Amino acid sequence: MRELDPTRIPALMAALQEAWEGQPDLSLPAFLGMLQARGLTWAWSEAELLALLADLRDERPSRIASPLDRPVLITTTAPRHAVTLIGDTAVVRSVEDPQRPPAVWSATGFRPTGPGRPLVVADAEGVEHRLGVVEAVRPFDSPVSLPRVLRQGEIGGERWLVLFDAPARALIGPRIRIWESVGRETRVEALAWGSVDKLAPGERMQITPAGGGKPVLLGRVERVLLVEA
Repeated sequence: MRELDPTRIPALMAALQEAWEGQPDLSLPAFLGMLQARGLTWAWSEAELLALLADLRDERPSRIASPLDRPVLITTTAPRHAVTLIGDTAVVRSVEDPQRPPAVWSATGFRPTGPGRPLVVADAEGVEHRLGVVEAVRPFDSPVSLPRVLRQGEIGGERWLVLFDAPARALIGPRIRIWESVGRETRVEALAWGSVDKLAPGERMQITPAGGGKPVLLGRVERVLLVEA
């Protein structure tokens, strides 16, 4: 039987620690159980374990820094936010108050962060926004192009933010929530939907209500952002 080099152990433990730090809400037994659920057995090689830990670090990194090579969804506590960073754009949604309209602004960067660290994002004017303490970081891939049709039963965990050319925006999820500024007030409406049939920039957003019926036209689309996947 080949003897194993004991000097390899610190590197293995460091890889385990880094992957676990990306999901600090899990106890160590729960984290090890998740590895087993992904196929880990006593018969695995250490190289296979390292590859699995690398995959977990990609899915839930313990540390991120600016600039990003992929969009990320960052959930925070104190206060609870869902913050999406896409290129030079920040989208901030309130988890505690889903009626509050998402904030969208230009971002120039953020301080290195990760679970347990504060999230501080700078806007185009150099003002730093403190957005709470990071709970989790979830990178995701941006679509190459918009889908021609979105169907309610097919979006899964995706959330799409639609910015209109008027002072209004919509969030596409299990329901479509629409915010419209009228004077000093913001009106909120939630729609049950079956499909989004038109969503290209420059045209009016068109949806088919849940259960069918006459199509509903909303505002003229200016920009569409995938903010969660």
